[in-house]
Amino acid sequence: MKRMPLILALLIGGIFVFNAVFLGIRVYQAVRLAGESQAFEVRSNDAGRRILVVGDNIGVGTGAGDPGLSIAGLIARDFPAVEIINRSRNGAGVTEVLEQLLTAEEEAFDVILIHAGSIDILRLKSPDEIKEPLSRLLHQALAISGRVIVMGPGNIGLAPAFFPPISWMYTERARAARELFVLLARQTRVEYVDLFRESGDDPVRKDPGRFFASDRLHPGSEAYSLWYGELMRQSSLADILRRP
Repeated sequence: MKRMPLILALLIGGIFVFNAVFLGIRVYQAVRLAGESQAFEVRSNDAGRRILVVGDNIGVGTGAGDPGLSIAGLIARDFPAVEIINRSRNGAGVTEVLEQLLTAEEEAFDVILIHAGSIDILRLKSPDEIKEPLSRLLHQALAISGRVIVMGPGNIGLAPAFFPPISWMYTERARAARELFVLLARQTRVEYVDLFRESGDDPVRKDPGRFFASDRLHPGSEAYSLWYGELMRQSSLADILRRP
């Protein structure tokens, strides 16, 4: 019995070491996957509508089997007469997304689509740390275009790349970030597309092999398709882009 505390300590330590090594491998794979991805765009002088996309890895479409299967690519598929300017970059936190937006101050867009929050959660930033830049991001977007849609972060803790207790920590951070996004979206009256789901309600979690990319961190093509459906269902984007 005297050895039980030592055995438990070694067991817990072994679990943490295994998780750390496994997570390191997944992060390496995620970085390599990000380096191979490219943001989808459609440039056209004759487009009836223009949409600006700014954001992080999700805006780029990292993890999708093809750029055309990203959210921007799916928009182009369903709305071929729309010009899509995509300034999303891998690794962009809320502050970097704001910088992307500032490069478009002199341009005109019918709608701005924002993907933000996931990188800040991965960096373990608290809601207090991102509140001010997120508020500036939303106000700046409204100053450029009267129609703004924000796709907030999903439940990052459910990604198969993470194990408890790290997964629990990321879920808690994602939950807190969602509350902040909902609050600021309501205050600024921008449209918010809610992607956060608890463990028992997230279809992505129920079939990780289908919905996650090879790094088990980024969403795969099926997840982007699912989230695109949520974008169409929860926002007025289709009505904006179909308007003559």
